[in-house]
Amino acid sequence: MTQPIVLGSIAAALFVLAIVVVVFWWRSGYTFVQFVLDRIVFIILKLVWRAKTPAKLPLSRKRGAVIVANHRSSVDPFFIHGAAKRRVRWLVAREYCERKVLGWFLEEFGAIPTRRGGIDNASVRLAARYLEEGQWVGVLPEGKINTTDDFMLPVRAGAALLARRAGVPILPVYIEGAPYDGTPVGPFLMRANVKITVGQPIDPQGFESDEAMILAATKEIARLAGQDDFEPQMAGRSRRASAEPVSETTDSAEQ
Repeated sequence: MTQPIVLGSIAAALFVLAIVVVVFWWRSGYTFVQFVLDRIVFIILKLVWRAKTPAKLPLSRKRGAVIVANHRSSVDPFFIHGAAKRRVRWLVAREYCERKVLGWFLEEFGAIPTRRGGIDNASVRLAARYLEEGQWVGVLPEGKINTTDDFMLPVRAGAALLARRAGVPILPVYIEGAPYDGTPVGPFLMRANVKITVGQPIDPQGFESDEAMILAATKEIARLAGQDDFEPQMAGRSRRASAEPVSETTDSAEQ
């Protein structure tokens, strides 16, 4: 008699759990596959990477925003995803999106394929549309993983171009302790202690150029890391540009 009661209790518990899962899935706005992947990433964030994230980001959930961060690992976007607690669409090099398994994974997470170097007008238009719809877009302005001793590599102005075109703020974020072994997949199996530190949104109004805005955002990332003396540089430039805001803005930009 005891066994049927136990089995009935287990069945009831599983039924309640299923209802809870369905409710969370429905509220998430994801497809079921995206929801499952999101929960897997959440488990890895907490148990493998032991990521410490802020309770919430200083952004309106009804307004678009561009999130920028330093780039030390192939899994950096997942830390921002964990801090945002909502979908962040990342600009990802097109060659990664064209790989079978990785491409499917990136598509499920809403990646925006883009061409390396220069301005990819198609990806810029798509990202700007998402921003105007109130979504968040992530950009790693260094353009590649930094394996040097420098705090950050020279940056490109694509993130500022997007922010100014869509009229949304840039949010600087510092990722500390991200694991990396030189491969895209290896960090998923590496134990780490990751900390996410978030700055204040930077409004595109008041900067004379996209370069000035991205330099200001990069300087803020350095400040969050305690690197107050770090002087960011633009990629492909021999000179250093000023990161000081001015009273007027221009429409010129270079990614």
